[in-house]
Amino acid sequence: MTARDDDVDTEAPEGPVPAAGRGQRVLDVLDRAIGVHGSLVARNVARARQRNPDATPAQVIRNLERMYVSALAGTGAAVGGAATAPGVGTGIGGGANAAVAGLAARAARRAFGPPPEVWTYEGEVVDVVDAP
Repeated sequence: MTARDDDVDTEAPEGPVPAAGRGQRVLDVLDRAIGVHGSLVARNVARARQRNPDATPAQVIRNLERMYVSALAGTGAAVGGAATAPGVGTGIGGGANAAVAGLAARAARRAFGPPPEVWTYEGEVVDVVDAP
């Protein structure tokens, strides 16, 4: 018996814990979710054993870790690649927006002339900062 086995309550009932109503539905959903991942784990273990049939359990675990890291790195690269598209689009859109704003300002100066030297608001003179 290991130290971990000593911590296990031997009086615990076998099988699923009975629950009523909404709690049982939650437990059923969780059981199904765990079952889906259980089959995935079994397939990955079988694939790791197929790659190296003479491997010890520790070697199989190490191979599973490597497969996991490879899958995670590939997923991260794909997500990063997909995230660059909006980033590039944002940069292009921001640059285009600045260019259009500059063109609009120049067109307004040509159409209306330079800004007035003195601005008034409700009869009071407002200081104007020289614009480029």
